[in-house]
Amino acid sequence: VNNDLATAQRQLAKRNAELRWLNEQKNELLGMAAHDLRNPLAAVIAYSEFILEEEVNLSTEQSNMLRRIQVNGEAMLGIVEDVLDFSAIESGTVRLDPVEVALGDLLNDVVESSGLIADKKNIRIVLAVDRDLPPVLADRRKLIQVIDNLISNAIKFSHPGSSVTVAAGSEPGSGVWISVTDRGLGMSPEQLERLFKPFGRVGVQATGGEKSTGLGLAIARRIIEAHRGRIEVESLAGEGTTFTVVMPRGE
Repeated sequence: VNNDLATAQRQLAKRNAELRWLNEQKNELLGMAAHDLRNPLAAVIAYSEFILEEEVNLSTEQSNMLRRIQVNGEAMLGIVEDVLDFSAIESGTVRLDPVEVALGDLLNDVVESSGLIADKKNIRIVLAVDRDLPPVLADRRKLIQVIDNLISNAIKFSHPGSSVTVAAGSEPGSGVWISVTDRGLGMSPEQLERLFKPFGRVGVQATGGEKSTGLGLAIARRIIEAHRGRIEVESLAGEGTTFTVVMPRGE
């Protein structure tokens, strides 16, 4: 019996090692493919923008076609960037560059940059930040990436004419929290279980037909966990969703 158990353990260890190797190869292949696609896509977007900005004698139909090329190119580039981020995180090559971050200023910048997307759907973004909010020690660029993703998702799944609330505060012993609340489609408990899984599809369609890679939230959670924080979600189908990020204080 002991010999059989030892043999089974050796086989299991060998299989686990093979699976780890295959997963590393998969991440490397995804990263290489995404990296090779990024520059051509960026060129397509840049050329489209250049032609549209120049006073070229284009028909209305030609201008519309160029705009579609530009929009689809930007969507594809977003997918490529998500794949690169996820591959890097999975392989453990992502490094944080923590600095003391004033959350109020950061959130104001992210909300302002999200205004154009919100305006297209007539969605109002409300910012509510405590005045005495303490700083956090974080990688500013990656924290912006997380908050931008949460706000973009809130807009994506909100009904036109509704609002999204971005709030932040702190509690003694609980660190600093940031929440993003929409009053959109919401999710069922079954859908919430798949929410943070890579390439996870929860079956909720964006209200404006926007596309998603299914990687954004998986990336966001891993970034926040790397900061020794956590990300939580509460949602009710048909009533909306609240994502809350909790970070340690930077003091």
